[in-house]
Amino acid sequence: MELAATRAAARTWRQVNPGDIRATWKTISIRLAATLAAIQTQTVGTVADANPMTLAEQGDYVAPAGFLDPTAFAGWAPSGIPLADYLQTPALTSLHAIRTGRPITEALQAGQSTLMMLTALAVTDTARQAEQADIALRAKVGFVRVESASCCDRCMILAGKWYRFNEGFLRHPHCHGRHLPCRKDTAAEEGWVSDPMDAFRALSREEQDRRFGPANAQAIRDGADIYQVVNARRGMQRLRRGYTAMTTSEGMSRYGWARMMAEENGRPLKRRLTPDAIYTLTRGDRAKTIEALKRNGYIIPNGWRADVPDIRRKRWRHDNTYRQGRRETITAAQKRVQSATLQWQAVLEGRNPYDARMPLTPDIAADVERRYRRWLATNGQIYTQ
Repeated sequence: MELAATRAAARTWRQVNPGDIRATWKTISIRLAATLAAIQTQTVGTVADANPMTLAEQGDYVAPAGFLDPTAFAGWAPSGIPLADYLQTPALTSLHAIRTGRPITEALQAGQSTLMMLTALAVTDTARQAEQADIALRAKVGFVRVESASCCDRCMILAGKWYRFNEGFLRHPHCHGRHLPCRKDTAAEEGWVSDPMDAFRALSREEQDRRFGPANAQAIRDGADIYQVVNARRGMQRLRRGYTAMTTSEGMSRYGWARMMAEENGRPLKRRLTPDAIYTLTRGDRAKTIEALKRNGYIIPNGWRADVPDIRRKRWRHDNTYRQGRRETITAAQKRVQSATLQWQAVLEGRNPYDARMPLTPDIAADVERRYRRWLATNGQIYTQ
């Protein structure tokens, strides 16, 4: 399906008039949008056929609670916008290239490359959304994330995990992750659940450095927790202008592991050093490096995971005992969709979804409708690209 979409995109792009890129593309892209919508519909049908067959091969067929409507997934991009608008980006890419002085042939090639990427993403992410929807319809069925050998570090640490009908995580544009539908016990028995450290150790030292960065790879080789190292790249900030050492706020929230470890050891922190900063400051001293990795929460003490619930309990501002033992079965994204649906139902019944004692105003109704449409279009995802 992805190949068919990109071929159709390439054929359509060749019809662009170099002298009037925006106008001609706006006209002919309408046909491509219709073609792409048809491919999306066919993709959903293929997924709906493939999921039960995959489960049947495992001896774990589970009947769905309902059936997918393939047309419901067609006509819009993963970001929730109509395909006609989604497909205008390539023309803007070419026009920008021309404005920066690139030859017309190179500018058109840049636009085509963008178009090929966008059409491929539209099809593969439609398949992903359909896979997840079909899995949600089957009791006790989840999926294992399967990644290609060339995936990035962020996808690597999440591959080989079993997820219960949740979104898991969004695929990065140049990674080729797939969902393998299965039951949790089957995934464990078949050995599909894996440790990302096994994948890390299977890489050559050069490949480890290339994929994770030299400092991060060395931190992992020195014993740092691979999840802490990769996630620390979010929220990075330089210590001062021109200085290579950096700090990060990742893991430093009230219940962040790095912050809890630091405060348990009597060292309250608001930010922590990144592995790059640590290797810069310790200047190759292995003992100091390992101590700094421990101090900044990259090396997790033995038994720490088992102690986390008790440590968090000590940090409560209020008595939350009633919450203990409660197990969440839906993700934050699914909660957004669920809340938006309930609020919309209240509006349809003429009730104020925010305060039953107050009347429903047009402003509230319009706001609820906007939120409902947004979360339905994006499956509750805040970031869809």
